[in-house]
Amino acid sequence: MDNECCLYHKTEAIAWITLNRPEVLNALNKKLWRGIYENLVKAENDEEVRAIIITGAGRAFSAGDDIKEVASMRKTEEIRSFFIDFAVPTITKLIDICKPTIAAVNGIAYGGGCEIAMLCDIVVASENALFAIPEGLIGAIAPIASTIGAYIIGKLNVSKMVLTGDPITAEEARLIGLVNKVVSPKELKETAEKLARKTMRIAPSSIKVMKKLLNRRFFREELECAVEELIKILQTEEGREGHMAFIEKRMPKWVSE
Repeated sequence: MDNECCLYHKTEAIAWITLNRPEVLNALNKKLWRGIYENLVKAENDEEVRAIIITGAGRAFSAGDDIKEVASMRKTEEIRSFFIDFAVPTITKLIDICKPTIAAVNGIAYGGGCEIAMLCDIVVASENALFAIPEGLIGAIAPIASTIGAYIIGKLNVSKMVLTGDPITAEEARLIGLVNKVVSPKELKETAEKLARKTMRIAPSSIKVMKKLLNRRFFREELECAVEELIKILQTEEGREGHMAFIEKRMPKWVSE
C-alpha cells in the first residue's frame, strides 16, 4: 500500500505519514494524493494506531498541487479526475477519520498543503514554516479555504490569505488559529509525538463522537461545488495563463488587464 512518494511507519500507537517528494517540495500529484489516502485508511484500520501524524520530507510540508501535472491536462475529464478521484477522497477521509490527526509542518505549507494542515485536528509548526493560499495568483481557487476556511480561522483571516496570496509566518498562523504550537525545527517531531500521546488519554469512543461534532460544519456538497468551480476556472484563459506563467517563472497577464 505504501508508495515511494508517501511513506508510512508506525511508532507504537502512532502512525507517521510522510509526504516524500522533496525534490518538488512535496507537490501533490495524483500519486501523492492517493498515497495519503491509502495510508490514512491503513492507519484507520489498524487497531493498534491511536493517533496519526502527517509531515513532509525535506524543507517543505507541501507546496500544494503539482502545477506542472495540472497544467499538462487539457481535457475536462483529466482535470476532473485529478480532483474528484484523487484529491477529494483524501480530503473527505481526513475529515471523516475517527482518530486524531496532527500536522507537523516542517516548512512551507502552500495551497493544498496549507489546506491539509487546516483539516488536521492539531497543528504544530516549525519556526521556519510558512503558510499561504496563493491559488488566485495562478488563476485558480482554494476549495477548502474558500468553503470552510472562515469556520477554521475566521472570515477576515482567510479572506486576506486568499485575496492576497501572501505567505504568513508560523507565529502569525498561530495568532489567527491556524497553528496550535510553534517550536524549533529540532523539537517539531518530538512535540508532535507528545501531543499525539496526550490524545491517547481520551477514550477512543469520545474522540469519535467529538470529531463528528467538530466537523458538522463541513458540508460535502459545498466542497463538491467548490471543486466544480475550480475545474471550470482551470479551463478558462486566465486559468491556463496563470499556470503557464507559474511554470515559466513570470508574472501572468490577466485578460482584464
